[in-house]
Amino acid sequence: MIKTAKDIEDMTKSELLEHLNDTVKPEVGEIPAYVLADPKVYDLEHKKVFMKTWIFIGHESEIPNKNDYMLRDLAGYSIIVSRNADSSIKAFYNMCTHRGMKLCRADKGNKSAFVCPYHGFNFKNNGDLIGVPLQKNIYGEELDKSTMGLTEVRIESYKGLLFGTWNDEAESLDDFLGDFKWYLDILVGRAEMEVLGAPQRFVIHSNWKIGADNFVGDSYHTMVTHGSIAKLGMVPSATYSKMGYQIHSENGHGLNLGTPNPDFAFPEELIEEYKSNLSSEQFEVLSNLKNMIGNIFPHLSFLISHTKVKGQLISNTTVRLWRPIDHDKMEVIAWFLVEKNAPEDWKRRSRESFVLTFSPSGIFEQDDTEVFTDITAAAKGPMPVMKNLTYNYTMGLHRKPVDFIGPGVAYDDKFSEANQRNFYKYWLELMNS
Repeated sequence: MIKTAKDIEDMTKSELLEHLNDTVKPEVGEIPAYVLADPKVYDLEHKKVFMKTWIFIGHESEIPNKNDYMLRDLAGYSIIVSRNADSSIKAFYNMCTHRGMKLCRADKGNKSAFVCPYHGFNFKNNGDLIGVPLQKNIYGEELDKSTMGLTEVRIESYKGLLFGTWNDEAESLDDFLGDFKWYLDILVGRAEMEVLGAPQRFVIHSNWKIGADNFVGDSYHTMVTHGSIAKLGMVPSATYSKMGYQIHSENGHGLNLGTPNPDFAFPEELIEEYKSNLSSEQFEVLSNLKNMIGNIFPHLSFLISHTKVKGQLISNTTVRLWRPIDHDKMEVIAWFLVEKNAPEDWKRRSRESFVLTFSPSGIFEQDDTEVFTDITAAAKGPMPVMKNLTYNYTMGLHRKPVDFIGPGVAYDDKFSEANQRNFYKYWLELMNS
């Protein structure tokens, strides 16, 4: 019988898994509080989730030119993502194969080769070791540089979104995304998209799953947590967030689709581009879209939001990563995306909309950050285990799915927790894998 947090701390891996299977019950809407703040659970999910599945690392437009590179984190390890001379994109573990020194330190730049700051070993951006100081003098003919190339990381891309994985046996990214690609086409495939500016980054004392949980399906909190936006006239009413659809697919992915919208909040100059990239059904969704909030498992959340900027309705598109740092801390990394062919004035106003709402200083972001930190603090320590504290995820259990023009399991309004139950179901499957 589990009575204290130390009981979990002293568990073997098999005992912890048995306890997780006994207490995490997404099928009936019951999730224990300890999974949001227990170090041992965090360590296990790092091995079972983050080291095994596809993790978002950036957008292709961030390295547009030959020899551009950027440093990114992949499950806690630094990687170099580089566009090579042939315009292909590759990624490598940021570690010199001579003595393990961190090879590159700048966040981004343009280099065809990287020189280790420890002993000067020189690696081409395709991973090959091409130079060793005084090689013939100190190694003779015995150093085989062909065996000392950088460790390549498996990466794949969908509509400009770059993902990486340490798992050579993982299914393809295409299969992992599955039917959810239909909605990603609306998010980042409706037009040629580009990232404007560097990703915004900030650290908060919150477990990563709270951010993913919030974006995968929680529109219910909007009328309370973000209630001020109705008072400011940014939305017609506090309950506007209920209208639309909640949809999830396999592998823990899910989104809330806000409709209808009487106004078209995208650049009208790009309608033909949208139509050429989307099916008629996808364009119908885009035309009536009020907002789209979702999460690609495990922790890549996305948002198309509409706000009024200087009296004009305008959309902004962002993706964000809830990067785990510890069981009770994460780095939030937010990318602002915009249609590359949109008018410059529209891009500027769309960015203003993003800064107003979901930047670190934005109205929504500050609201959510306070909630995320308080939930994590309340879930820490022995008391939630001793008292067997659980969260109620039963909203919408009584409801039946409806037909929708897109794929996935859909419900006809956004106030449901079906997506969160789907998220935790897949999370538990991976923890047992």
